[in-house]
Amino acid sequence: MLEENMRIWREKLQRDTFREGRREGRKEGQIEGARKVLLQQMTLRFGPLPAVVRQKVEAISSAQTLSRLARKVITSESLQDLGLH
Repeated sequence: MLEENMRIWREKLQRDTFREGRREGRKEGQIEGARKVLLQQMTLRFGPLPAVVRQKVEAISSAQTLSRLARKVITSESLQDLGLH
C-alpha cells in the first residue's frame, strides 16, 4: 500500500513538473517573440538601433512591458519617446 502510494505520488509529481516546465517554456517563448517583434518594429520605424537600446530591450523580461512598448512605437516620434535611449 505504501509503495503504491509512493509510486502514485512520484507519477503525479513528474506530471506536475512536466506541465510547469511546458508552461514556463511557453511563457519564455511568448516573451522572446514579443521582444523580436518590438525590435523589428523599432528598426522599421527608427532605422538601425544603437547597441544600448537593443541591450535594454533584450533585458526586458515582462510580456506586458514589451507589449506596451510595441504599442507605443506606433505613436512615438523618436527612440527617446520610448524611454529606451
